[in-house]
Amino acid sequence: MIDTFWQDVRYAARSLTRRPLVTSVAVLSLSLGIGVNTAIFSVFERFILRELPVPAPDELVNLVSPGPKPGNRSTGSAGGRDYIFSYPLFRDLEQLPATGASHIAAHREFDVSLAHGGETARGSGLLVSGGYFPALGVLPAVGRLFTPEDDRVSGAHPLVVLAHSYWTTRFGADPGVVGSALTVNGQALTIVGVAPAGFSGTTLRAAPQVFVPLAMGGQMAGVSTERDNHSLYVFARLRRGVTRDQAQLAFNGPFTAIMRDVEYPLHRSDLSERARQEFLARRIVLEAGAHGSSSGRRELRLMFGLLLAVTGLVLLIACANVANLLLARATDRSAEMAVRLSLGAATGRLMRLLLVESALLGALGAAGALAVGKATAVALLGSMPAEVARLFLFELNAPVLLFTMALGLGTALLFGLFPAHQSIRAGAMSGASGRVSASRSAARFRTSLATAQIALATVLLAQAGLFITSLVNVGRQDVGIRRDGLIGFRLSPALIGYTPQRTMSLFDRIEEELRALPGVTSVTATTVPPLSDANQGQNVTVEGFDAPPDADVQARFGRTGTDYFRTLGIPLLAGREFSRADASDAPRVAIVNEAFARKFELGSQVVGTRIGLGAGANVLDIEIVGLVADAKYSNVRQSAPPQFFLPYRQGGLGSLTFYARVPGDARQLRSVIPALVARADPNLPIERLQTMDEQFLDAVAPTRLLATLATWFAGLATLLASVGLYATLAYTVAQRLREFGIRVALGARGADVRRLIFAQVGRMTLIGGMIGLAAAIGLGRLTGALLFEIEGDNPALIAGIAVTVAVVTFAAAALPARRAGRVNPVLALRAE
Repeated sequence: MIDTFWQDVRYAARSLTRRPLVTSVAVLSLSLGIGVNTAIFSVFERFILRELPVPAPDELVNLVSPGPKPGNRSTGSAGGRDYIFSYPLFRDLEQLPATGASHIAAHREFDVSLAHGGETARGSGLLVSGGYFPALGVLPAVGRLFTPEDDRVSGAHPLVVLAHSYWTTRFGADPGVVGSALTVNGQALTIVGVAPAGFSGTTLRAAPQVFVPLAMGGQMAGVSTERDNHSLYVFARLRRGVTRDQAQLAFNGPFTAIMRDVEYPLHRSDLSERARQEFLARRIVLEAGAHGSSSGRRELRLMFGLLLAVTGLVLLIACANVANLLLARATDRSAEMAVRLSLGAATGRLMRLLLVESALLGALGAAGALAVGKATAVALLGSMPAEVARLFLFELNAPVLLFTMALGLGTALLFGLFPAHQSIRAGAMSGASGRVSASRSAARFRTSLATAQIALATVLLAQAGLFITSLVNVGRQDVGIRRDGLIGFRLSPALIGYTPQRTMSLFDRIEEELRALPGVTSVTATTVPPLSDANQGQNVTVEGFDAPPDADVQARFGRTGTDYFRTLGIPLLAGREFSRADASDAPRVAIVNEAFARKFELGSQVVGTRIGLGAGANVLDIEIVGLVADAKYSNVRQSAPPQFFLPYRQGGLGSLTFYARVPGDARQLRSVIPALVARADPNLPIERLQTMDEQFLDAVAPTRLLATLATWFAGLATLLASVGLYATLAYTVAQRLREFGIRVALGARGADVRRLIFAQVGRMTLIGGMIGLAAAIGLGRLTGALLFEIEGDNPALIAGIAVTVAVVTFAAAALPARRAGRVNPVLALRAE
């Protein structure tokens, strides 16, 4: 059996090498079709399918508690507001007995400044409780990891664990760094160990350089220990044999008591009657934690699921092309099959021989697909912002390799089965009528394949059109900011140990030196840069606004410097901007936007109205001194929310983003700003130095990504479909030369013959186009959440796609139709 199999393989290899053109086209088609699937699957596997690299990840659960959370709420990339807990509430949960969990742990990401050996760099860190590493069950690469003993007393555990990648790149994988000091946010911490290779925490897309005990949260990131400050993410490891439902029931008994006896008395006065009932009804929900946690997992699953569906359609078109090639070969090999059958070969033996040939094509296509997948990922890396490009790092691991090989062999059966059957059938029916019958069957199948290719290409072109239109709509958005001539950068001196007084002095110096640069017309600063997906919200009480029970009284806010609105090009409609006189010892002031004025019904009496921070505040000590036009806040796709602005000189200072405006190209300041900052402090890192145009492009990166990929794949699919249609028509013309010769001999003109070909193409285009457009409308409605200001059944787009498909198909038919119309009847009949 094995000997005959290898004999088939050798024969298949010789057969393919004897027809290098057909083999090359088939392998190239499969490499392209499988390769783009491999590239997208590599990302899908890493971010959606892959479990955490820890022992028994299925025992991990994430704790969720939907419901009111009075006070301050700070979320990160690990989840939304339902997933966050206060520090004291986590400590209460940590001490609960008999919950069915062997460990309970908390974590929170934070920005870090890392200094060692005279070098300073910015990065990210993770605050973790003492039970974090024991709950995950991971072992150190070097030294040790944290234990509960390292997380007992607030501020008393100056320790740090290095991420393996950071240890490798920064310290050259030197085990001797254990025991030395690393300065993190101005604090000297002792390195006690290195996390295992491949472990980067429990949050999707997060890559912390360091892990720091949660007890150091106050010094590292200002983590509050108050019950009205919610910012920690909590997970647990269940005991062996305990189900999620059992553990959830065990958690909620004591949790209900904590909410009733401890939390509720503290928050009762801040809640309306309805909110009180919802607060007391809060429960713990346990979600599967094998894949970690992420605020964007649902969106990623939708986006990459769509991309896999799109690349799957590309692969089907490629398979149809290969099937057409093999079908043409099957007709040519009918004589060979007839001889083999007459010599006693079994039908099953011949079927296996032909399928081995198809499988060899599939294996070659899969091998080429690995190179195509890598090239696709590299091309994407060059066209996407660094933050998004990181998603498309190509990893050739076992799941990706198995997926690629499975696609290669699976498609071999898909595109090889019917041609193999057709070849044997044609050989068995060796008479003229049998050959004609087999030929007609093959012709119908080829026509069906070409029609299916047109339908699939139509679907992909429609999706590309939707995403391109969506991108255009996003790009046309009036964000309320004049982007040209504007450049920004962020400084975080507090992370390297600056005191508030020193920070203020530094910020003043930076502003003055920026204003002194040649060509700079205005300079400002803000704590929340626009269009950066950063958010700060605050409940407010507004003079004269009678808020009904359970009313939403929240508004977005940021602290800004002088000339903020003039620098960003946001019109000032009434009142004044902030000045240097609005300092910490001056009366508190604010500026609001139009959406704020509408929400709180200020009418024409905006300037002079007083507000207070917090719902139901008794003291309204902030006076509104200005009204500005609406401008986008954090997201280009969302309308401008109610906003108020406070002077940064009247509040706490940490990080500021500076903006400078010049009359021409803002990129002229890109090389000047680092030198300017270095003169003030050479150890102060500069973050996000980019023009506002570049910041806008980063803000629309997901839409750009979908539009780019959809366009690439639709273009590839259309090319493959047009090649397939051309091959089908060219073969049809070759097979019908005698028929065309007779028609011309009987008086038909070349135009009449060409009309036959174009009529066939018209029928295929009409049927395939209608099927494709119907499928495209359905798919467009499913992906509506990813679109912006366009519906999936947009009539203008549908008409445009229909015209495009018709033009492509008739262009592909032009050369075969021309050849058919120029047939010489004498030569055609003589050849027959």
